[in-house]
Amino acid sequence: MKQNLMSAQSKKDKRVSVGMLSLGCPKTLVDSELVLGLLKKDRYQIAENVTDCDIALINTCSFINEAKQQSIDHILNLAELKKEGRIKGLVVLGCLVQRYQKELEQELGEVDAFVGTGDYEALNSVLDQVVQKKRISRVGTQPGFLYTAAIERIPLTPLYTRYLKISEGCDHICSFCTIPSFRGKHRSRALDDVVREAQRLVEQEGARELVLTGQDTTYFGRDTEGKYLLSDLLTELNTIQGIRWIRLLYAYPSCVDNRLIDTIGSLDKVCHYLDMPLQHISDPILKSMRRGMTKKSTYALIGKLRSRIPDLAIRTTFITGYPGEGEREFQELLEFMEEAHFERLGMFTYSQEEGSHAAGLPGQIAEPVKEKRFHQAMTLQQKISKDNNEKLIGKTFAVLIEGRETKNPSVFRGRSYMDAPEVDGLVYVQVPPKVVLPEGNFVLAKVTGAQEYDLQASYIKSQQGK
Repeated sequence: MKQNLMSAQSKKDKRVSVGMLSLGCPKTLVDSELVLGLLKKDRYQIAENVTDCDIALINTCSFINEAKQQSIDHILNLAELKKEGRIKGLVVLGCLVQRYQKELEQELGEVDAFVGTGDYEALNSVLDQVVQKKRISRVGTQPGFLYTAAIERIPLTPLYTRYLKISEGCDHICSFCTIPSFRGKHRSRALDDVVREAQRLVEQEGARELVLTGQDTTYFGRDTEGKYLLSDLLTELNTIQGIRWIRLLYAYPSCVDNRLIDTIGSLDKVCHYLDMPLQHISDPILKSMRRGMTKKSTYALIGKLRSRIPDLAIRTTFITGYPGEGEREFQELLEFMEEAHFERLGMFTYSQEEGSHAAGLPGQIAEPVKEKRFHQAMTLQQKISKDNNEKLIGKTFAVLIEGRETKNPSVFRGRSYMDAPEVDGLVYVQVPPKVVLPEGNFVLAKVTGAQEYDLQASYIKSQQGK
């Protein structure tokens, strides 16, 4: 028996170790988990660190110039480790590859393999060839991998919070965006397949929070059933025992209808939180952006959301420096921010993406002007966010605990229903002596202080099992 165990261990030690660095958005993160889940366990084992493995995988982002540069920088860093002999192989995956295959192949000779967004199922074959010191590219013409619940995912997030990608690609024609070119047209997963995966994540893996993601989650079902099915999906997910929060990302404003608003407002497990990128408020800019919204319809939608779900936390994003945005249009945007008082807001400077309609428009804005407007808008949002947070002092909220502060052991950090992972603020919960709050548990806490983005709170009681 001992000999058999040693033999098995010896065989295990001969497996090739594979590390993963995932960049970009939650959609890419889900892809990275799927890629790791597809690895054949008899040949490959997952390394804890991408800098300490046989073959390093890097899943890239190509959304805007800043994301592209970050991807290139990380690739070059890993290439340097390969040159030093600390890793043996380097495989680049994802959006950057799908979009710039030929350029990357020519410029990055240190990379052993390139894999496009629609070719993840070929990864084992690709890795086999990398092990044999062969250079290979697998970049098909059908971008965007649409997975099913049957495919295992290796978690890259804590088990209590898991992303659930419900669709791939996008059918919208926003003038500033090239995502459909490297992610493909919108394709919804089957509703029952999404529910099966959600049940597994909750019942077998311990998820307490599910975060729904997709390039446009509101379009779910339109391509397969001819109607919006996001409300139906939320209703089904709400019945799963053990789940506490269901959070919705990337809602397209023109697709947020009355039924979806009522569904979010009425289901007890669906967070009163809506990530809904608006991009601008000026009519000429919205028309040029091809957003399918006007200033009037945007104001009407915000008013409807506020009246029907009074405690709704709205996260939105805006682009400043878009071609043709003059001082009048920019001031219009600032005034809208003041009036709408969004709980969460991100700002991007316009990125002139080659291949996009907006890249060829007249009236391109100089970079210094973009940066000036960006900082002016974010300074305003800091004030708005601080005002919003100060109004929460004295209120009590459920907080999902994510960890303990190392510098102050009597303080634990977590998130409220108003805060999505990574992008929003934190709640710092002060506890009495000897009280320890396990990660992934919910507690009730009273807000005692407010900063621009974060809250301080005092512990009231734990809510395990609820």
